[in-house]
Amino acid sequence: MKASADAVLRLVDAVGSAADRFAQIEDRMLADTGFSGARLRVAGALEAPQAARTVPQIARALGLSRQAVQRLADDLVQRGLTEWRDNPEHLRARLLQLTPAGRTAYGQALQRKALWAQELSEGLTPAWLAVATELLGLMTRRAGRK
Repeated sequence: MKASADAVLRLVDAVGSAADRFAQIEDRMLADTGFSGARLRVAGALEAPQAARTVPQIARALGLSRQAVQRLADDLVQRGLTEWRDNPEHLRARLLQLTPAGRTAYGQALQRKALWAQELSEGLTPAWLAVATELLGLMTRRAGRK
């Protein structure tokens, strides 16, 4: 195997480990808001004022399965962070929207994540972060072609 292919595999493993670790930290950091990292991503698809979307729309936007988003949506409704609304364009595909309590909790969660990101960024240059972001984006696009 070429050295560059071996390096890519090491990077993929490191990204997977980092993603797992960051997800654990995010879940603990947000637990008292009612959000987990996954629930926060779904809420993010609803964040614009008066935004409401169907589960399939959210799933497409996030690159997740409809079933996974449906479970998260139901969980958010049960927690009082979102609610279902009738969809005038489709009888069966209801619209999900943030409740006022959900908007407040979402704002708190984002503030918490911003503070965490500030701490994590200490000593990292914007140039390093830009290169890392570009590299991961490129690799993700290439991986999606297979």
